[in-house]
Order: sequence, then C-alpha cells, then structure tokens
Amino acid sequence: MSERAEHKLRRTAEVSLILAAAACLTLWLLRFCYAFSFVTPHMSPTTGCEEESLFSIWKFSQHQAVYADPYRIPFAVSYFNWGYYYFYGSITSVWLHLLHLDAIWIPTIGRLITIVFALITGGIFFLMVRSFGKATLLAHGPVAWAWCLIATISPLVGFWSITVRPDIGALAFETAGLYVILCNLRKQNQRLLILAALLFYAAWAFKQSSVTMLTGSILALVLLKRWRAFLVLSGVWWSFVAMTLILGGRIFRDSILFSQGHLPMQGLLGLENALRAACKNPFFLFGLLAFFIFSFRGFRLLSTRPVELTLLCVVFFSSLFALVTSCKFGANDNYYIPAAWTTMLVLVLILERMDSRWAFGGLVACSLLIVTGVALTSTGLTYNYSYRDQDLRFRNVAEKLSHLPAPAFVILPYGNLPWVQPASPHFVLGYTYYADRQAGVRMEGGGWEGLARDGYFQTLVVDQDYSSADPILQKYKLVDEYRDVGWDLFFYRRIDSGP
Repeated sequence: MSERAEHKLRRTAEVSLILAAAACLTLWLLRFCYAFSFVTPHMSPTTGCEEESLFSIWKFSQHQAVYADPYRIPFAVSYFNWGYYYFYGSITSVWLHLLHLDAIWIPTIGRLITIVFALITGGIFFLMVRSFGKATLLAHGPVAWAWCLIATISPLVGFWSITVRPDIGALAFETAGLYVILCNLRKQNQRLLILAALLFYAAWAFKQSSVTMLTGSILALVLLKRWRAFLVLSGVWWSFVAMTLILGGRIFRDSILFSQGHLPMQGLLGLENALRAACKNPFFLFGLLAFFIFSFRGFRLLSTRPVELTLLCVVFFSSLFALVTSCKFGANDNYYIPAAWTTMLVLVLILERMDSRWAFGGLVACSLLIVTGVALTSTGLTYNYSYRDQDLRFRNVAEKLSHLPAPAFVILPYGNLPWVQPASPHFVLGYTYYADRQAGVRMEGGGWEGLARDGYFQTLVVDQDYSSADPILQKYKLVDEYRDVGWDLFFYRRIDSGP
C-alpha cells in the first residue's frame, strides 16, 4: 500500500471511530432520558430481573434481612453477593434520609450509582490505554477518547450501565485490579499485589462470578513462573473469600452459591448470547480474532511481554467463561462485557503490529456496523419506548391495588414492589422460582399457587394465561382488568373478602 493510500485509510478509520463513539453516546443519552425522571420516577425496570435487586436494596433500607430462605414466604431471593447490596443499600438509605424521599426513588438513586461505576470503568480504561498503549492510532488524541467511549457505553453495555445490578460495579473493581496487576508486572511490589487482591475481592463481593480477570492474572503469573506473586495474590484473595463464606452463614452461602442450581443449561441460548455480543460490539470479535492470530504466531515471545501475556490469559478465560455461563437459562449477552472490555484494550497493544490495510479496514468496518446497529435500534424517535409503556402499566396496577384488600399477589414480579403495592409480604419472586418448582423443591404453603388455592391472598392479579376456571382462582371473583398492547391483566378478589 502506498504511503498516501495508507494515510487516507488511517484518516477514514479515525473519522469512523469518532462517528461510532458519537452514535454510542447518542443512544446512551436517549436511554438515559427514558430511564430517568427527577420529577416523577418511572415505575419500570430497565433490565431483566432488576426488580429482585430493587427489593433487596429496599429490604436493606428497612433494616430487614437481605438474605432469606427463598422457599418460604414471600419466595424472594438475593442471589448476588453481599458487597453489592450493602454498598448500594447504604448509599440509597443515606440519600432517602437526607432528601426525605419515598421508596419509589430507590431505582433512580441506584441507577445513578451504576452510572458512576460506568464512568470509573471508562476512566480506568483510558488510564490503561495511556499507560500501556504505544504510539498507535487508538492511544492518542481524539481517537483515544472515542475508543474509550465505545468501550464504556457501547450497545453491548447498553442498559447495564443504567440499571440497578452489580455487573458494572464489579467490572469497575475487576478492571482496577487488573490495572494494578499490570503495573506490578513492570515494577514488582508486594503491596501492589495485596491491593490487587483486595480489588478483585471487592469485585467478587459485588458479583460472585466476577473472577475472570483474577483467574487470567493468576494463570499469567503461573506461566511467567512468578510463584511468590502467585501465592500472595491467590492467598490474600482466598483468605477473604473463605472468611466471608464462613461468617455469612448458611442462608448466605446457599443464596450466592446454590440458589441457581436448578436453572437448565441451553446451548442455543449461549450461542445466541455470543452472537448478540459480537453484533453489539463488533470490535470484540475483531480484536479476539486478531489477538489469537498474533498470539499463535509469536507465543514463545509472550514470555518477554508479560503485559500481553496477562491480557491474553484474561481474554481467553473471560471469553470461555462467558461462553459457558451464558448458556444458563436467564443469561444475557452482558456476560461478555468483561471479555469485550479487555479485548478492546488488547487491540491498542497489537494494532501497530498488524498490516495497516487489515487494521484500519477492520476498524472502519466495525465502526460502520456500530453506527448501523445504533441507527436500527428501536428508540423513542420511532415509537413510544417500551419502558414508558411499562411505567403506565404499573401505575395503573398500583392505582387499582390501592382500592383492593391485601395481601396481594401480582403475576408480574415488578408489580409486587413496595411502591406498587405497599402491603407486606411482597412476593417479588426470583427468576429461579419456577425452575425450583419444576425440580420438585418443597415451598411453604405449596408456593404462591398453593397459597392462592387456599385463599391466602385477598387479591390476585394474573395475566391471560389463567382463566376463571383455573383451580388457583376458585376462591376468587373477577373485579377489574387492565389491557394494553402487551398485556391483559385481570384483578381477582377473594369471594368472602367483602363487596
């Protein structure tokens, strides 16, 4: 390729990356607008099963036990780790108290916390690019900022950076730990290893599956034969984990280690999640292919490049880990966020060793795919966004429940949150509930279905899957209904509970 042609292709790559970053930012801002209101908070989830986290944080703010037996009334489960609930719960409780806010503001506060973690993750990415990146296109100038922005809020990250879940918080601690490990590879210092172990523990304390960067780092230390560093890092981390599991008690251990044991593994779901992750962040697949090609060609040289070796181990393990765990029923493409994040960092390191045509051409192609994907994403510019529809739905449910007796059960888990129906107990069923029932787990009162048959509830709100002839509804009479484009909800009242 001539020098002029290469320069032109390089400029095209720069412009395309900036356009891709602008597209990611535009989509993120639109989603922010739909998820947030600082006047009247929305009654709607952002990601799947967010209501489970919201309920656990509400329990923390009410000084109730966060971890409880999921097989007893109200069959709610807290299956994330303690650090997440206590961190979000503490900050949320403080702001609720300072501003004299009702519990309905818990989602807004929690989502703002997640955004702060996303910004921290983006800052760490930028710091690592500047610290370990070389004189490549992605390491300097406006393109570096664009690259950082794509890594932080790409469509793969999407609503995960605007939701009350532990993924982004755990990612922030993981990436901070990885940065410290890479610094230690340049200048060996035992205190850095201890700091890295604490950061990796914090990531685990948010989400117990956030161990991919730790495992990749430990594997790299073994391959580099840095045995003392291996023992310090793994020893400190395991000491804190063991102490946590011992002090946490049986219900805590069951919740974070075994509560999802009955969920089936589905290979097609794992493949679908992998394809979605590659489509939402094309740089992930591009970087993955490029890095493995270069690693295969020069594997023996990696021992002289400990930073690249460590990142190779992290990329390999995190991708493999996501490929397996995303097969679990209920999993989503967010399992690939750590792998994609690390892979984009890797591209910064190896871009200068790639053929310029393939390097710049790949960046242009991936950028255009992101821009096209964002342009085709359904937003409020094309129709009323579905999350606003859910807000209207749950506001109607809350209004109707205010005129009906308690205890109540709503078939939509979000409808059982305290700001939709304030009366306890709140049956915010975990997404593991029906898998546990199918596995034959015995539940108090026969589960919510058994309680309904016995007339435990004064009010039942069910969807079109339940007819009035269903045995569950034999002690109830239809008193109201709500219909919209997506749902038909029917309100039943116990026959002997009044007019």
